[in-house]
Amino acid sequence: MERVRCIIKGISDVPKMMKLEKHIEISALRIFSVLAESQTLTHAAERLAITQSAVSQALKQIEVQVGAELVVRRSRPILLTPVGQILKEYADRILNDSKRMLSALASASNNGTTHLSIGMIDSFGEAAGHILLEHLKPTASHLALRIGLISPLSKALLEHDLDILITSDPMVDYPELERHPVFRDPVVMLVPESIPSSVAHDVKKLAEQYPFVRYNRQARLGILTDIVARRLNIELNAPYELDSTQTLFRFVQAGSGWAFTTALCLLQHPSLLQGIRVMPLNNGANARYITLLARHREMRELPSQVATLCRDICDSHLLPRMKLLAPCVEGQAYSITEMPPI
Repeated sequence: MERVRCIIKGISDVPKMMKLEKHIEISALRIFSVLAESQTLTHAAERLAITQSAVSQALKQIEVQVGAELVVRRSRPILLTPVGQILKEYADRILNDSKRMLSALASASNNGTTHLSIGMIDSFGEAAGHILLEHLKPTASHLALRIGLISPLSKALLEHDLDILITSDPMVDYPELERHPVFRDPVVMLVPESIPSSVAHDVKKLAEQYPFVRYNRQARLGILTDIVARRLNIELNAPYELDSTQTLFRFVQAGSGWAFTTALCLLQHPSLLQGIRVMPLNNGANARYITLLARHREMRELPSQVATLCRDICDSHLLPRMKLLAPCVEGQAYSITEMPPI
């Protein structure tokens, strides 16, 4: 009898438990996620294109559902409570999973063809982007190409705004990404023709006698510049720090100093190489590596296939142009299928 009473009690409790269930809508989670990343309610409303009262109402509704405050009241900028911080982590995961689910459903409904969004660093994108997209046209109903700086492109990949990223940053701290090496891009020297040939071949003499034109220290190529200088044990007298390859080429062309760049960057502005010697650096020992990144197993074999296509484009289209501009890159620039050992 005692067991029967327990079973009956369990059955009678079901409606009460159902009443206590809390379901937070995905739309409300999106509002909360944007709010958590904003300075004020007004800022969040502007980003979401809704009214401030709608943001406030959504926040209050979630707080009622979880039974706790999510933001510190009257804080500027907006600060999350400990409960709010936990919800933000879960909200971001759910929103990303939702994007992934919709993408998979769209792919299935289109018999495997769907929208494909690809990001590329500017040096690769400007040289090869149009060729790659022409080859990819049969694989997707819509292709989008975003060319730009590494940091925003990396963020876009992690936030599922990009499907594939071709970059010089392998993003090794993110195990959820798969990596496909594409190309070895050697560092070369740009030396104005006004500098004597006897000095132009000697990086130590250049560093001692002439000003250096460098990439911005926060940029990936700027970081590579510092690494190369340390390896060569040279001090760079760098009165000019620039964030554009085009501007850097113009400074060297004007005789303002010498510089480091890479073979791939030469293809961006070949007309600006007039009056400039492209010289090998340390027999090509220093290089950056272009890699294709994608979220692990999300697109099956497509990232590997795109990487193979990128290597073919490098070998058949980019390398011949590089060798015309800089014969010294022969044997230094080439497509790769494996990253070198660290």
